[in-house]
Amino acid sequence: MNKTAIGIDFGGTTVKSGVVREGKLLARLPPLRTHDFAGHDSLLAAIRAAIEELRQQHPEVVAVGAGLPGLVDSINGRVWQLSNVPGWEDVALTALLEEWTGLPAAIDNDANAMAYAEWLFGAGREGVNVVCVTLGTGVGGGLILDRKLYRGSRLGAGEIGQMTIDPKGAPGQYGNYGALEKYVGNAQIAERAQTLYREAGLTKTPEECSPLALEKSARAGDPVAAKVWEEIGFHIGITLCDIVWLLNPDRIVIGGGVGRAGEYVFGPIRRVIKERTMKIFHEGLTIVPAALGNDAGLIGSAALALAKATMPNDP
Repeated sequence: MNKTAIGIDFGGTTVKSGVVREGKLLARLPPLRTHDFAGHDSLLAAIRAAIEELRQQHPEVVAVGAGLPGLVDSINGRVWQLSNVPGWEDVALTALLEEWTGLPAAIDNDANAMAYAEWLFGAGREGVNVVCVTLGTGVGGGLILDRKLYRGSRLGAGEIGQMTIDPKGAPGQYGNYGALEKYVGNAQIAERAQTLYREAGLTKTPEECSPLALEKSARAGDPVAAKVWEEIGFHIGITLCDIVWLLNPDRIVIGGGVGRAGEYVFGPIRRVIKERTMKIFHEGLTIVPAALGNDAGLIGSAALALAKATMPNDP
């Protein structure tokens, strides 16, 4: 079977689309800005037009997939709620994609799409049990267990950002005080960095405290930036310790802006896991940065659609 598919990656502010074959992006269109559309109907119309344009460029496409943040029913093909984009409630997106194209279609949570892509083509390749974490505005995760994407009984598995690291900490979105993403989301990182800079007698803007800016500052020898990364690595490491004890993975893949900080964040993560788990759990464990970058969602959603088209009972 021809292994070419369209992938659609929904973000909080943009929707990206492209054509994928064997983990390689063959074509992409300029992203659609979600705030330019009044509701989901107009955005859906723009997505349909993008799919048609990509099919004109690549008529060999045989499937269409979409990865979305929020509550996604990948089995029944429904988007129950789309994070950060109002109006998306109970949208039968798989049926719409199939109606528009006449091709097999699949939808899934965006972190699942990222995990599937990294496992098939990226940093998790050939792993048996792989945990993927993506860090950005929030914190998401995806699980590959025994070489299959694991979604859980209600298709909500992998929400690593909602795991509690401090039961008396900051209020979480769902009542779980001290959730990880309340400490290592982009906004929370910037707030913490600004606090540490003020304590050091310096004033920094939120932009100067983004993960990218803090990475550059740490590499330039800034001790405050280095301390921020040490704290971030500690918080992530504490959460990953629980995951290591629970799932005993052979690989952990970390993506997003935080994952690009190199040893400034990976060093503390590895140290915490080594200190707080048994040797049998961590001696064969590799913790690596994601390899596919911002294209992982496109690649993963396309790959999931192809898997559904060729193997209906997988992934």
